[in-house]
Amino acid sequence: MRLILNKLKFHLKNNLARITILLMTVFVSTAQSAEKKVLIAYFSVPENVALNGVDAATGASVLLKNGNVVGSNQYVAQLIQQQTGGDIYRIEAPFEYPDTHDPLLEFAQKEKRTNTRPAIKTPLPDLEQYDTVYVGYPIWWYQMPMIMYTFFEQNNFSGKTIIPFTVHGGSRFSGSIKVIQNLQPNADVVTTGLAISRNRIDSEQIPSQVSQWLNTFTKQ
Repeated sequence: MRLILNKLKFHLKNNLARITILLMTVFVSTAQSAEKKVLIAYFSVPENVALNGVDAATGASVLLKNGNVVGSNQYVAQLIQQQTGGDIYRIEAPFEYPDTHDPLLEFAQKEKRTNTRPAIKTPLPDLEQYDTVYVGYPIWWYQMPMIMYTFFEQNNFSGKTIIPFTVHGGSRFSGSIKVIQNLQPNADVVTTGLAISRNRIDSEQIPSQVSQWLNTFTKQ
């Protein structure tokens, strides 16, 4: 009888251990799935301008930070990443855009006139892991660049929150948020996006401005 009881205790102990491990696995898996992951996607074309004196602040899409030349929308994307801990993804075409202002404007105008959909060099990471997607882009000819149409037409953001940001030359979002809503009708597109003038992107106040803007979402 004692032998039988010992065997029963042994099996019960083993089963309890297995159940404990199973419950812990379920708990960890549930906790991980409950985590809200953030993706910061941006399109930025740093232009070849003189980075000294006033040009550093008024260059259409480039600035010098910590000794590095970065695109203005890229800079804002990096600030958002630093403060949210999100993953960052650069929207790139498989070709180089002109890096001087007038040729870039002409190129952008031609893309707009021909309704071009430039290819995207690298596919997005698996969107299933993200709840919130910050999306940054410049404004060219009063609309977002045509590659952004490719971005929104080729990817499904249903059920996700899309939060736009832009560094612009005076036109702010210029109706582009409404375009995103039309392209992604099943996403929650935030209309209170962050719009920063390119003439003040080099200001020391920009990091705190980005932080205050981000806090409006974390408090919700």
